[in-house]
Amino acid sequence: MTAPVSRFGCYAGYSEPAHTEFHRESRYLATRDGTKLAVDIYRPMEGGKPVATPLPVIFSYARYWRATENPDGSITTALGVLPPGANSAPIDTGIAMTNVPNLVRHGYVYVRATSRGAGASYGTRESDMTGLEARDGHDVVEWIARQPWSDGKVGMRGASYPGMAQHLTASAAPPHLVAVFPGVAPFDEYDSSWAGTGILRKYGLSWLAREAQKDEVLEGVAGSSVNPLRPNVQRVARVDADVDGGMRAAAYRERQTATGTDPLRYFTLQSPESARMLDALREAAGGIGIPGMIELLYSSRALGELLGEHPGLADRLRSFHYYRDASPMLAAAQPVGPNTLSNLMPAINRSRIATYNWGGWFDFAAQDTTLWHVNNRNQKKLTMGPWTHGPNEPDNPREASQLPLLAIEELRWFDYWLKGIENGVMDDPPVHYAVMDEPQRWTWESAPDWPPEDTTPVSFYLDAAGNGLSTTRPEVAGRSPYRVDYHVTMGESTRYHDSIGMGPMRYEDLNGHAERSLVFETAPFERDRVVVGHPVVELFVTSSEGDIEVNAYLQEVDERGEPFYLTDGIIRSSHRKLGHPPYDKMGLPWLDGSRAAVESTPPLTDTAPSVLKFTMYPTAARFQRGHRLRIVITGADAHSNLTIPYDPPPEITVWTGSDAASRIVLPMRGTAANM
Repeated sequence: MTAPVSRFGCYAGYSEPAHTEFHRESRYLATRDGTKLAVDIYRPMEGGKPVATPLPVIFSYARYWRATENPDGSITTALGVLPPGANSAPIDTGIAMTNVPNLVRHGYVYVRATSRGAGASYGTRESDMTGLEARDGHDVVEWIARQPWSDGKVGMRGASYPGMAQHLTASAAPPHLVAVFPGVAPFDEYDSSWAGTGILRKYGLSWLAREAQKDEVLEGVAGSSVNPLRPNVQRVARVDADVDGGMRAAAYRERQTATGTDPLRYFTLQSPESARMLDALREAAGGIGIPGMIELLYSSRALGELLGEHPGLADRLRSFHYYRDASPMLAAAQPVGPNTLSNLMPAINRSRIATYNWGGWFDFAAQDTTLWHVNNRNQKKLTMGPWTHGPNEPDNPREASQLPLLAIEELRWFDYWLKGIENGVMDDPPVHYAVMDEPQRWTWESAPDWPPEDTTPVSFYLDAAGNGLSTTRPEVAGRSPYRVDYHVTMGESTRYHDSIGMGPMRYEDLNGHAERSLVFETAPFERDRVVVGHPVVELFVTSSEGDIEVNAYLQEVDERGEPFYLTDGIIRSSHRKLGHPPYDKMGLPWLDGSRAAVESTPPLTDTAPSVLKFTMYPTAARFQRGHRLRIVITGADAHSNLTIPYDPPPEITVWTGSDAASRIVLPMRGTAANM
């Protein structure tokens, strides 16, 4: 008999997949204020019936549809397709992007709920990620614990929005929530949506438009493939009692006729300034509707045409800022708003709920995932892999590796915390991370905490002489000018686009991008060097305009000159003042972003350099012998950032050497010797 084994990525002999079929029940559940949420219950079957013995429960909660009703009457669920009229079916272990089938096969009940104002749930949404969603999550957990099919122990799983919903629910401390497994969840939404520096990331607009269409509060956006109230299309699944679809239709009518369902409120609630910006655009565009507004903000061409038709509009738009501290959602009635999820940490730490954070180096929330871990004081684990936001690239080994590993780690985690199986999962090192040796090859390593302690900050100095990059600080001062190109782009398949379903991530023309940018490169490395952690960029710049955007990209270039994208960072010069974060940011630069900080920051000049210091997303990579390190600098990214252009484009000058030594600081194994 083979001895049981349980270690990171390997689990056998402790828990067996005993079930091959599932049973689905769907119903409405009333929260404490009477709002009815649509809930699905999936139970493993035994002998043709749902298992009668109470079992531990895994709960997922999000604004997304919990199940889909197809035109032929079948229902697509997280465990498989139910034929028309059926409430049970074989568990489909081949479903992509989820490990729910594996958990149900191992003897867990799975519950999926849709948050208020979305899908078939009733209620309205003032915004996403509010205190109401925390309260609703609490109510569903406690309802689950009272059901006869539940043994009273509840865990939560899911990534992205379901990951954030876990942190929200944990902050409400439901007594029966034992452990959570959140993936790729933003920690500070101001940093995620506004780049931490008042620059709107465009990909969020596409996400808002898509979800607003599915919730039936937005019409007329090109490319819509779903409409819950039209025949012959996919619709959100009805609950069992809703035989004729009348309850589902009533839920949609409620949100359609309510105030506060404008999808752009997600941004306007963060700052009155963003609402004023939208008003200015509506005025110039002649009363444009919400779909047209989203298209205008997303399309550089459409915005450029509007600015050309209205002299002075660009100056007006540039005067608007998105302040970190200006959100009306900070009011006592709504303590958790779009940019304040980090404020949940004190309540989460009081909850004593065990947390396993799961993230990827190429996710838009890579830094956020590490921050959730670092600021958590409860029992915790962290895994950072070589993948993006979700495993949507089955032909890519990096992406394909995620689901099997996630299945093992989720099962180990919940077996220990919910079933009491002594499998030693908490005896493992708390942190596991992948070091990328090549684009499709990596090595797993572990550490007692994040960031690992076995690194040294190494400065790579930019040198205007030959646009070099080395660990030697240039003695001679130099300047590298760059005329901003507003059309330069990393493409429409970046880590950001991937994160909202517009992937897969592909950076297809990095050399073409570099030709239109300011580039600094090292000489070939004489030996392998390993970077693990959070790169920090420090640039001394002057500019012909007072408020500019600076993007910086870190790449590895092989012997053939082929680059590999690793990470990036961004800053808006008017938001460059550093402050003290209200949470542990591991000593990294934190851009204040408050109204007072921005208003007291002087504009850039074309004579005396100012310092722009900012953090890149974390990474872990091995720069091989003979490869080079490249930093690419631009003043725009046409498909990722909403940038209001100057006419003519400004000239940015990066200063190097002497007392204005621009650099990138990398956390590296060992020292800077023999670079």
